[in-house]
Amino acid sequence: MQLRPLQLALLTATALFLGACGSDDSNPPDPTEECGGHGHLHGDHCHCDAGYTEQDDTCVPTEEPVDECGGHGHLHGDHCHCDEGYTEQDGTCVPAEEPTPDCGEHGHAHGDHCHCDAGYVEQDGTCVPETPTLDCGEHGHAHGDHCHCDAGYVEQGGTCVPAEEPTPDCGEHGHAHGDHCHCDAGYVEQDGTCVPEEQPGQVELPDYALVPIGHPGGTGSYAQALNDAGQVVGNVRSAIVGGTPSPLIAYHWGSDTLTELGTLPGSNAFSRAYGINASGVVVGESDNDAPRAFRWEAGVLTDLGTLGGATAVATDINDSGVIVGSSSTGTASRAFRWEAGTMTDLGSLDGLGTTLARAWAINAQGDVAGYSKNAQGVTRATLWTHDGTRVNLGSLDVSRASQAYDVNDSSTVVGSSVVGAAADGSPIYNAFVWSDGTIRSLGTLPSLPAAVHSEAKGINAEGWVVGYVGQYYGNTTLGTAAAVAWVGGQVHDLNSVLPADSGWTLLSAEDINARGDITGIGRFNGTITAYKLVRQ
Repeated sequence: MQLRPLQLALLTATALFLGACGSDDSNPPDPTEECGGHGHLHGDHCHCDAGYTEQDDTCVPTEEPVDECGGHGHLHGDHCHCDEGYTEQDGTCVPAEEPTPDCGEHGHAHGDHCHCDAGYVEQDGTCVPETPTLDCGEHGHAHGDHCHCDAGYVEQGGTCVPAEEPTPDCGEHGHAHGDHCHCDAGYVEQDGTCVPEEQPGQVELPDYALVPIGHPGGTGSYAQALNDAGQVVGNVRSAIVGGTPSPLIAYHWGSDTLTELGTLPGSNAFSRAYGINASGVVVGESDNDAPRAFRWEAGVLTDLGTLGGATAVATDINDSGVIVGSSSTGTASRAFRWEAGTMTDLGSLDGLGTTLARAWAINAQGDVAGYSKNAQGVTRATLWTHDGTRVNLGSLDVSRASQAYDVNDSSTVVGSSVVGAAADGSPIYNAFVWSDGTIRSLGTLPSLPAAVHSEAKGINAEGWVVGYVGQYYGNTTLGTAAAVAWVGGQVHDLNSVLPADSGWTLLSAEDINARGDITGIGRFNGTITAYKLVRQ
C-alpha cells in the first residue's frame, strides 16, 4: 500500500474536526451512509477505511486485498504501527535488529543475551557478581538478598530467629510476616491488624454554565483552544465565504463576538486555528490540501514559512510569542519551534532528521510536548525541554505507540497511548498523564462501556485534565462519545453538569484554562457546535 500524502499526516490527529467537512450541518448525514458506510467525508472527497477505495464519491472494496505495512503492522496516518519485533522501513514493517548486549568485562554477548564468567550472572544486559543464596534456617526461606521468615521469627544475620516482640494477630484479612502484617488487597495494617483501606471520597465537579460558540444561524463550529481570558479559537462554517456547504474558516471568539480570520493568499477556502496566547495572538493552518502555518494578530495573517518542504501547521503559542507545530522538510514531517521569524527543527528521539515528529503544545518556559520516533521506529510521546533535552515519555504498553497533546507549566504532560487491539486488530487508545518520569493511565468512563478509547487533550495549572471517551478513535461525531474531565484522579462525564433538557450532548473537551473553563465540541439539536463551559 502506498503511504498517504504528507498533508494527511499533518491532519491525522485532528480527524474528528473534519468529520463534518463537505456536509450540510443543518441537515447532518446519517453516519452509516457517509461514503457508503466505509469512510468519512474530508472536504469534497472521502477518506476510506482500510480495504476500500473512493469511487464516485463513495467507498467501495478494493480489487486486491490490502497488505498494510508488509503484513506485519497497520497504517496510522502516513506511517506504520508495526507488530512487536518489527520496525518501519520505507513504508513497510521489516524484522527489527535486536541490540547486542554489552555484558561488561566478565562475560561476552551470545545473540541477545550474555554468557557470564563463573561467579557472575546476567542483569539488565551486563554481567554482575552473583549474590550468594541465604540459608535462612528452618524457619524461613531466601528471597533474593533477604529472608522471608515464618510467623514468630525475624531475620538476623541472614537467618530466621525467634522474634523478641509478640507476633501481630493481623486478623482475618492478612497474615503475620515477622513483626508486621502482609494484608490482603484493599486492606492496610493498623495497630497490628488489617483494616479496610480508606477509599477516596467522590470529587464533585463545580457548577458550569454553557455558552454556545458559532454564528447565530447555527451552521456548525469547532473549538480547539482557549486562553485564561476565555477567548476561544477553532473553525466555523463561514458566514462570509460563499459555497455549499459554507467552507470551514478559522475564527477568534471573545466577549460573545466571533471574528473570522480568513485564509492566507493563494490558499483554498479552508483554515483552522489551533492555539491562542494571553495577548490574543492566534496560530493555525490555512489551506486544506497543502496547509501553511499562520500567525494572526489584530486582523493580520502572516505565513510562518516551512522547514524546506511545501507544508506546515502551527499548533500552539505561548505568552512569549514562541510558536510550535509541524513542517515538511521535503522528506519528512518534523516538529518545529518558531521564534522571531526563525523556524527550527526540534529533532526526534531517534536522532535522525528523516523520521516523523510533531509538536502539539508549548508551556510558559518553553517546554514542548508532541511525539517522535524512538530508536526502534515506534512513535513515542516526547517532551522537548526548554534546555534542549529530548525526553521519551514512554507508553502504557512498552511495545506500542503513544503521543502527547498538552503540557502545563509544571511540565506535566497528557496524551494517549495504545493499550491493546480490538477484535479487528485496530489499536485501542487510553488517555495518560505523565509527571516526574512516571506515566499512568486515566482509563475510560465505566458508564459508557462501548466507548473503549480515551484521549487527554488539555491540562491546566491545577492538574485538571480534559478530553473524551469514544467508540471510535479520533472521531467523536460517530457512535458513542462523551466529553470528560479527570479531576482528583476521578473521571467525570461533562454532560452531568448540563440540565437534562438542554438539547446538548457534549462529545469532546479540547482545552481547559487556569480557572477551569473548558471548550470543545458537542451536538446541539443535531448540529455539531463549539461550546464553552464557564466555571461558576
